[in-house]
Amino acid sequence: MLPEEIKHKLITLARPGWRPRVGPAVPGARSKFGGLPLLKTDESWPCCGHCHQPMQLFVQLDSQDLPVDSRAGFGDGVLQVFYCTNGEEDCEVLGHAHLPFSDANLVRVIPRQQADGFDALPVGIPDAFTEQALTGWQRVTDFPDRQEMAALNDDVPQGMVALLQAHRPAPHGGDKFLGWPHWVTDVDYPPCSCCNKPMKFIFQIDSTDTLPFWFGNSGCAHVFQCESHPQVLTMSWEGRP
Repeated sequence: MLPEEIKHKLITLARPGWRPRVGPAVPGARSKFGGLPLLKTDESWPCCGHCHQPMQLFVQLDSQDLPVDSRAGFGDGVLQVFYCTNGEEDCEVLGHAHLPFSDANLVRVIPRQQADGFDALPVGIPDAFTEQALTGWQRVTDFPDRQEMAALNDDVPQGMVALLQAHRPAPHGGDKFLGWPHWVTDVDYPPCSCCNKPMKFIFQIDSTDTLPFWFGNSGCAHVFQCESHPQVLTMSWEGRP
């Protein structure tokens, strides 16, 4: 039996997360993995700032399709994550695509009042992902990993931290909305480009989960948003050792 103090502390650290369920493409679906992105009026398909080729749409989520109790996760609108997969230019290396605010990716939220545009016309992207529609969510309970647990409890006696680390499950891997990040190596919340404060975790894209893509050596990507400047979003990833 766990001591009541440990049980209480674990409860305070728990966060809800949601694993996406996907199925075949649905015409007109706003929330999806891969496929054609929603574009604002008079907007062209986003291109890589390094090689200037069209980037792939990795994830598009309409906030109205989120679980009811998490619809304020990134604001009212459509979250989009684009990433350059142009192997010829090797933008992952030359464009430093693993770093936050890289020119080789684009993360944004199209506000609801601007989300009345149209799905883009197809463009020539080698090995383009097959579109998969979001069909639902599986709720999970997340706890921070060992490094984050220690940092959050720096005022707690070491013995209690050790007990917390021993009895908490690891944060869930795979694609995930909210919860705690599943860090590959180090805890790394990027600072906002406006206020320099650590950004909050929004979404996780794990190699070869929903999309047939590897971030480096089977790595994991994380999407972040500034709480004070919600228009500032970015993505970074780390490969597994």
